[in-house]
Amino acid sequence: MTRRRPTRRDQARQVEVFDPLALGNLQEVLRERLERAELDDFPPRDFLGAGVYALYYLGDFDLYAPLKTTERKVPIYVGKAEAGNSSYGDPASPDGFQLVKRIKKHADSVAEAGQTLNVTDFKVRYLPLDDAWIVLAERALLREYRPVLWNTVMPGFGANAPGSDRQNARSIWDTVHPGRPRAGRLCNRRFTLAEMRERVRLAVAASILEEGQERTEAIEALDAYQKRPIWRPKKKTERGPRVVVQDQARFLSEMARLGLEIPDHQVVDNELEPADDPEATAEQNTLVAEQLSMELDAEGRLM
Repeated sequence: MTRRRPTRRDQARQVEVFDPLALGNLQEVLRERLERAELDDFPPRDFLGAGVYALYYLGDFDLYAPLKTTERKVPIYVGKAEAGNSSYGDPASPDGFQLVKRIKKHADSVAEAGQTLNVTDFKVRYLPLDDAWIVLAERALLREYRPVLWNTVMPGFGANAPGSDRQNARSIWDTVHPGRPRAGRLCNRRFTLAEMRERVRLAVAASILEEGQERTEAIEALDAYQKRPIWRPKKKTERGPRVVVQDQARFLSEMARLGLEIPDHQVVDNELEPADDPEATAEQNTLVAEQLSMELDAEGRLM
């Protein structure tokens, strides 16, 4: 049997075909475009449009010092403002002030936390976009710079003010950076201040590493850093006080440190695992940052 001679096609090298609509390529383009933008003052002067933004810390707060000294320019927080989903009561419009208003709202939060932060120690980059690309661009930033400190390890910075209920948990951000009047009147459910600071150190160390095995292991170590829960709200099926304390020593210590009034509460000694906690759930979802609020086909192309 005569063997067929290899054809020119058989001998040709396989070169990867670039697909501009592939999810990873779109994200890379959006991220690189934001990174080329000039660092602006925080907050910036008025401009029009919706889109994404990244905040950078350049000050001397001890926990964040490595972010300033590393060559890898890591944002401390990333976010978005969509034209079609205004949180300020404005009509949906691509020519509104959605993006700059969101950034200025963050500047107000930083100014209120003046014991530890200064507005002049921050810079911001922003990229006005059509609504179709905003979620994709935000996810690209979260993936590139994970864990993105104030998005995940220190939740609470970008949250809307809670209601008037005095039995709200204080967020991690408001615990590390006190001063906002809206901060909860009970200590954080998950961590003491000392435990928060240790997690922040782990997160910053992971943030400044380049993508690779070492960075992956650092993020895994961060995710594994958990403590016994401090308190939780009572379940609908439970009787008694609304506050259920799972670790009384840490609860009383944190409430005293914060100078907060200790509410009527009940103590349980046999709960070692955390109950469903919205702060922990949000943190985990952002750490993964894999679910997009748009449908993708099997090849990762936008439908």
